[in-house]
Amino acid sequence: MTPLSIEQLITRIVHEVLRELVSQNRTVTLDGQPVAIGRRAAGSLAKTETIDMTPYRTPVLTENHIRRLHELTTEVRVPEGTVVTPKARELIREKRLNLIFGGSE
Repeated sequence: MTPLSIEQLITRIVHEVLRELVSQNRTVTLDGQPVAIGRRAAGSLAKTETIDMTPYRTPVLTENHIRRLHELTTEVRVPEGTVVTPKARELIREKRLNLIFGGSE
């Protein structure tokens, strides 16, 4: 079994505490948004982030965009037609993120 880093341990503890609060019908918010229980991994916390690409003529999603996401992010929303760099795509796979093109929340 692989040992856990202190960051991984803290993240697991926080997830368990938040999951318990949600099970007690408590309202839990993260950055002012209600926390939802993710459907991708049973009991995990889901957070969708929209990456603003308005300053770009042709939107390009880079590895740096993905690295700056909140650790609880499970979905990333980008404009339709966004170009995803190979390194960003690799990191999206590693973090098991759901990439959503277009639409609104």
